[in-house]
Amino acid sequence: MSKSLLQVVNQATQAVPAVTAGTTPAVLGLGTAIHGYGCNTRLSGNAIRIDGQGYCKVDAAITVAPTAVGSVVVALYNGSDQVDGAIATATVATANDAVTVPINATIKQGCNCAGSSSLTLRVVDGVASNVTNIAVRVEKS
Repeated sequence: MSKSLLQVVNQATQAVPAVTAGTTPAVLGLGTAIHGYGCNTRLSGNAIRIDGQGYCKVDAAITVAPTAVGSVVVALYNGSDQVDGAIATATVATANDAVTVPINATIKQGCNCAGSSSLTLRVVDGVASNVTNIAVRVEKS
């Protein structure tokens, strides 16, 4: 096992169309890596890749401004699977009010490490919105 850390930030506004349950989730752009060490965490497009066995702690903060009254649901995915409990809802009573929602999770990377984990943030349900800030920190032990 080796320790690695990666922090990514995206402060560019991302327009997200309305997403209804059962439709394809909208993958959010994670931006650029601003801090990192170790060789087991890296940014790969809109995903964070994790290699090697061990545990990874994921802390994310997503600022969402729904363009209409309602809610937006954001979830953390590992590959094509939603990570259990890593989901957050932003609800506004006034259109364009910004709400920051946290997502925290622990991911276990198994002993057969031929593959790697691929973490993404996705809007899985809700009204159209603008995502104005994403900050994600992944620490692998």
